[in-house]
Amino acid sequence: MKKPPLYPIRPICDLRDLLLQVSRRYHSRIALQSKKDGVWVSLTYRELGERVLQSAAGFSSWDLEKGDRVAVLSPNRTEWALSYLAAVTSGLVAVPVDKDLTIGEICQVLNFSEPRLVICSEEYIDPLREHRGQIPSVEKMISMEERRAGADLSFPEFLGMGEDALDHGQNRLQDLPVAAKDLAAIIFTSGTTGGSKGVMLSHGNLAANIMATSQHVSIEEGVLLSVLPLHHTYECMAGFLLALYQGCTICHAESLRRIPENLREMRPTVVLGVPLLFDGLYRKIESGIKQKGEMKFRVAKGIAGFLEGLLKLNIRRALFKPIHDQLGGRLELCISGGAAGNPEIGKAFRELGINFIQGYGLTESSPIISVNRVDCFKDDSVGLPLEGLDVKIVDEEILVRGPSVMAGYYLNEEATREALLDGWLLTGDLGYIDEEGFLYVSGRKKSVIVTPNGKNVYPEEVEAVLNQSPYILESLVWGGPEEDPARVAVQAIVVPHTETFDETLGPGKYGQDKINEVIGQEIKTRCEELARYKRVKSIVLRSEEFERTTTRKIKRYLYTKKLVTED
Repeated sequence: MKKPPLYPIRPICDLRDLLLQVSRRYHSRIALQSKKDGVWVSLTYRELGERVLQSAAGFSSWDLEKGDRVAVLSPNRTEWALSYLAAVTSGLVAVPVDKDLTIGEICQVLNFSEPRLVICSEEYIDPLREHRGQIPSVEKMISMEERRAGADLSFPEFLGMGEDALDHGQNRLQDLPVAAKDLAAIIFTSGTTGGSKGVMLSHGNLAANIMATSQHVSIEEGVLLSVLPLHHTYECMAGFLLALYQGCTICHAESLRRIPENLREMRPTVVLGVPLLFDGLYRKIESGIKQKGEMKFRVAKGIAGFLEGLLKLNIRRALFKPIHDQLGGRLELCISGGAAGNPEIGKAFRELGINFIQGYGLTESSPIISVNRVDCFKDDSVGLPLEGLDVKIVDEEILVRGPSVMAGYYLNEEATREALLDGWLLTGDLGYIDEEGFLYVSGRKKSVIVTPNGKNVYPEEVEAVLNQSPYILESLVWGGPEEDPARVAVQAIVVPHTETFDETLGPGKYGQDKINEVIGQEIKTRCEELARYKRVKSIVLRSEEFERTTTRKIKRYLYTKKLVTED
């Protein structure tokens, strides 16, 4: 397969450089759009630069020092983007917090990362105020709404404070240099116990990933519907920073439920998502096809294929216009990542006249490692490694080295040493590279569970919660058979604590049905303190304790392998 030339790029040194360049280059173009009170509100690139400058001046007014942390917590919206950009372009460190975490988990993230400011949407203000004692580093909370809602400042007040500072010539932080080596963000890969780690990404890491990915994927001056949460590194880099770099208009979807409506309203040219999103989208398309006649659809596909093969004429968009109209009428590209995808979905979208590519990455690599190209792809592969990244396979494990690999884990030298070896990132994923240089991911070496919607769940974290129950002696959490990504879900193998059952119910006075009932209720109750995507969906009970290593770790592979075989 002949590889086409790379797309041209403009060099950027850091995220401040990125913002300065795009605010000048695309000044009159719309940068961001979010819906407020039922109306889409726009911000041009020039206005984006001005608002970020005001926000940065606001930070300066509070005597924040370079390297101080600022936490950002909300659904996708313009204020999230402004807060993040203002922090990183001021030499501060952004801490994007997963909006789906419980309040306890959020407080643990904040307590560990020690931000001085929290900028969040209204629904988090009161819960955070109630737990203020657990987050002693937080000096002020800023509400993203137009009213304070119990916060120290509303967002308009915050911008006004920055504007006053600028009028008086005060913007100390923006006057300080920002270097590629400076820390830009700390991204927490999960909750705050068990396998949680804070990935440290520098300005250089993110800038390198933006430029390298842009050589493979062009969405220049397109309209992007932002669907995935911005705290997710994949969306933050590709659906936000890279989109700004390429001059896109970014429209923040209201919610997953309203994606079909938002597609028709904003008429995007590109959508980033996880396999679960595209699977659901295609199921709806397929349902409509069946209602209108599957035979007509097959005939149309045959005609399109014939003309494309014989005359190099692509009429798919015209043939399937009603389907395209339901997607806004301009959708040209779908990019899938965050979890393993179904190759057939990519082919199905392409048959409709919509380009579909998938890629692969980790938060620790900023995150993109490889990606297919519109004009050079294999649907069962995760694409070609990015320029400037070295990718090799050692004992079947994928290793990566290059400028977008993280600086390390925040305050966790041991985990950093385990993940980085002589500059190489040990991904924990198994795979291979074919003779044409395409990368394939065949499985996961690490125990992390990647759900179909791209969420990372660390088994140790869930097990720690389950094992607090007096009725559970020990547990093993896993994601189910990996041969079928659609079946991946948080599952638990549990050994009941028979002594507790004897003490509470009496020896011999309970049967298996009672054990099942109690364990089921215990797991449901314990999981309420976890985010929804981490909760156990399926339970298997066993009577014998797990076999362990000499260091008392459960030999996980013995039990997951048995269950896959038994299926």
